[in-house]
Amino acid sequence: MSPLRTAAAPAATLTLTAPTAPREGERLSFRWSTDAPDPKNWIGIYDGDRRPGTGSSLVWSYVTTATGDLTLDGAALGEGVYTAYLLAKDGYGILAKTAPFTVAARPPVVRPYAVTDAFATGEYAPGERISVALAPLWIRPAGNPSGTPSFRRVSGDSWLNVGSDGTVTGTAPAHPGTHPGRVTVAVKDSAGGSDTVTVRVPVRRAGAGPRLAVASLNLWDAGAHIDGVQEKVLRLVLGARLDAVALQEAAGFPVEALARALGWHAWAAPAGTALLSRFPLEDTAAPVADTAALAATLRLPGGRKVRVWAAQLDEAGYGPYALRDGRSPAEVETAEAKSVRYRQTTALLAAMKQDLANRRTPVVLAAGLASPSHLDRAARPRWPVTVALAAAGLRDAHHEANPRQAREAAATWSPVRPDEPQDRIDQVQYAGPLRVESAYTLRTGWPRPVPDTAANGWPSDHAAPAVTFTLH
Repeated sequence: MSPLRTAAAPAATLTLTAPTAPREGERLSFRWSTDAPDPKNWIGIYDGDRRPGTGSSLVWSYVTTATGDLTLDGAALGEGVYTAYLLAKDGYGILAKTAPFTVAARPPVVRPYAVTDAFATGEYAPGERISVALAPLWIRPAGNPSGTPSFRRVSGDSWLNVGSDGTVTGTAPAHPGTHPGRVTVAVKDSAGGSDTVTVRVPVRRAGAGPRLAVASLNLWDAGAHIDGVQEKVLRLVLGARLDAVALQEAAGFPVEALARALGWHAWAAPAGTALLSRFPLEDTAAPVADTAALAATLRLPGGRKVRVWAAQLDEAGYGPYALRDGRSPAEVETAEAKSVRYRQTTALLAAMKQDLANRRTPVVLAAGLASPSHLDRAARPRWPVTVALAAAGLRDAHHEANPRQAREAAATWSPVRPDEPQDRIDQVQYAGPLRVESAYTLRTGWPRPVPDTAANGWPSDHAAPAVTFTLH
């Protein structure tokens, strides 16, 4: 006798084909097939673990053929988990179902906005023509519809004008007042954004030497650990009223795009160092073998020039770790003198030798030294890297301005690693006809420690040393 045969269940499939990661309000496309087609078969979507027959489907449609594609309106689907079912003959018999899929919340639409509400330009000489572009500082967030900003002058000093394209122009007055020039600009975008920006334009007294504000900034793996890092660096440069910034760990960072947004000039090397400058750059070079370093000459108004070096030294075998682990100062000093970092210092100074010998053109070194300074209070051992820089004629600008400050008060390593030794390992040093007007350590707010750094306003795991010089 033949064995009994049971009727096979109808074969059917149902698949979500697009989008692969749906968001609220998006239309959802499905592909189905069945060997039991019926004019009253239908596809419905249910939320959570609800099954057909338990309440109504959220959205549905008949599917009358054996196979096909269907797109359903997802407007009724909020953030959550859903399953779509292929159901038989206007009832709740399940022919097939999709794997559960998640509908993500749609990010809020952020209107275009200005990267900062107020900033100061560089210093201008009396009679110098002014041109400051505001359009590159207008931020259009990802996902925001494309629009066109228009600018108009709201108020300010009569010698400052604003074009509809956002360019602030004017001629610095021959007899500047005690306060910088000022103009407030309204911005309106066709995509719905509006904002105001106040621009301050300092004018130096006739006969006064030009100023130059320089900072050194480590970008911490090209900004990989900070959300919106390019905008945050842009805001930092504008807010700190800098004229030149030496960058470390910049390989892969959009240095040129940042320079365009600022209306500045840039020079970058593949090894990860870069230089941003308000002033044109000449004689660019990256001549130091096996060292992340480069140099350029800043051409200031009036024909003045400043040679600026950016560098980052090797971080391996960090001396304060050895001290923390019980090594003696003498042992650490010996190890430092044999380190890659010290060999790089020697090579860097050899490359800088001709610049340091030129007494007419000032020289600035803005660098990540990966070494504390022998000049800081309670500094032991005598750190060979900074001893060598001093022996070559370079002067530590921060120490010169703050000789009695303990190293912790000016520490650049690290604002987001409180358990690390707090040391001043990023420095600005100089030689030649410059006077240190002020030296300070930049850090925005109170950044959260690692690993919760993505939302920090401060764009690095290093603080940034900054110095304002006056040229003699």
